[in-house]
Amino acid sequence: TSSSTPHSQPLETEATQCRVESVKRHLSRLVVKSLCAVAADFDVEPMLEVSKSGFGDYQCNNAMSLFPRIRESATNLGNPNAVGQAIADNLPPSRIVESTSVVGPGYVNIVLSSDWIAQRIQDMLIHGIESWSPILPVKRVVLDFSSPNIAKEMHVGHIRSTIIGDTLARIFEFANIEVLRRNHVGDWGTQFGMLIQFLFEKFPNGEEAANQAIGDLQSFYRDAKKKFDENPDFKGRAQQAVVRLQVLFFFQSLLFAQFMTYGMTYSHHQTITEL
Repeated sequence: TSSSTPHSQPLETEATQCRVESVKRHLSRLVVKSLCAVAADFDVEPMLEVSKSGFGDYQCNNAMSLFPRIRESATNLGNPNAVGQAIADNLPPSRIVESTSVVGPGYVNIVLSSDWIAQRIQDMLIHGIESWSPILPVKRVVLDFSSPNIAKEMHVGHIRSTIIGDTLARIFEFANIEVLRRNHVGDWGTQFGMLIQFLFEKFPNGEEAANQAIGDLQSFYRDAKKKFDENPDFKGRAQQAVVRLQVLFFFQSLLFAQFMTYGMTYSHHQTITEL
């Protein structure tokens, strides 16, 4: 194990850049500069990971894979540990790095500066959490959530994508990105034409259909599918219902709107989603 190497001379430009980017990205840029000095003739991507507890905060793991490539040209680097030490020695000074150490076959452990961490926390307390958010080139993001089938009851599987979508939305908003949350609930295909035609024939006035429960709708869907498969005349009427629906035929559209907004579909899904 090599002794720790302090990095006490701050570079103001890098300190400023670190305020608008992640710590890992900032450290990766430092490692890239070091790799350019150690292995100038090779194109090497930084291998930087969060360290295990007790080994610093971050760890650069380039030495082992880099050693076989440079062993002939860099005769002064006789083993991976020496390569790791060279990487540590050539890291540019930065106010966020308190010390580095090399262990085992060249693993470079990086310890973040306690003073820098304290300063970042103080900045957050004074200027708000927004001072921690990175500045990204993206200004607007569209997030598509669970998009459940509105003709069926929701189930536990819809929770996963909803939670993931909401989490991503919060992360993007934290980074000052405008988030457009979208949940596609439209179904304009044969399935809805089949269901609408079945309900038209079961509820000619259309009013009672919107008062049915979501479980009833699934039952109606099964009955409509069975009738669609077994009755050619009904199949033809259902296909025409799709055509009328897609060209916004008034009564089909009205019934469809009832399903979507006031009836058994939208209200059910909205209640579950809000939970």
